[in-house]
Amino acid sequence: MPRLKDEQKLPVGNWDNDSELKLRSVTVQHEAAETPCLQKVDLSVKGFQKIGVVGESGAGKSSLIEFIVGFVEAERGRAEIGGQSFTHLQRHDWQSQLSYLPQHPYLFEGSLLDNIRFYEPTATLKEAEAAAVKAGLGDLLQELPDGLDEKIGEGGRAVSGGQAQRIAVARAFLADRPILLLDEPTAHLDIETEYQIKPQLLHLFEGKVVFLATHRLHWMQDMDYIYFLQDGEVIEEGTHEQLMWRRGAYYAMVEAQRGNSNEEKRMGPALFTRES
Repeated sequence: MPRLKDEQKLPVGNWDNDSELKLRSVTVQHEAAETPCLQKVDLSVKGFQKIGVVGESGAGKSSLIEFIVGFVEAERGRAEIGGQSFTHLQRHDWQSQLSYLPQHPYLFEGSLLDNIRFYEPTATLKEAEAAAVKAGLGDLLQELPDGLDEKIGEGGRAVSGGQAQRIAVARAFLADRPILLLDEPTAHLDIETEYQIKPQLLHLFEGKVVFLATHRLHWMQDMDYIYFLQDGEVIEEGTHEQLMWRRGAYYAMVEAQRGNSNEEKRMGPALFTRES
């Protein structure tokens, strides 16, 4: 589908408490796929809400995040920001306002400092160090002989999955952009490591509009609203409490996770009650 006429000339504007993003029947289809990865998705977020995007693997969570980031174009439907319509959000005035934390953060060969300054290359050493500490990298910095100047990546110090995620979080703290998108940011971490970095992530969420795609439902009590995807479609939406009372697909996924005794023990019982 061609982009709407002259849509690149339309301003997005700076995101603030009065800003609103709406998706109107957005359908996204990758060339190699037989069926759309997103089908007629409607979504609305205003101001600095925290939005959870959940569903089983392959449900379309990553595709939804990729569309909002601006990586893919709508085959049909549109996004509306400030009353303007767009088929694609690959725009500098939009992407310069967001931070993106994927499943596998991109770390390049260079210093820890350079990696943390990914979004803000002119940030000072003091600013980068403060972001690293906020992200939970303080202990690592004390261990490194060269501190922030330590080389990482190929030919340098190897970093664990949890440390890589903390570096991505430090980037987002340093950039301090109003739009934050996370695509399964803890999917490849063990639950202990995930709970170690959760306080830093929750701190990062403050004062931002957040889209968090995850299959780990303990995050949902920290979200203002939840969209449940199945086969590329939104089949349920609401708050955690509303979806638990509805006893539909979201409730069933919660019940399935309750079957994992280790997960339930760490999450606590509140997530798994209809009254929570």
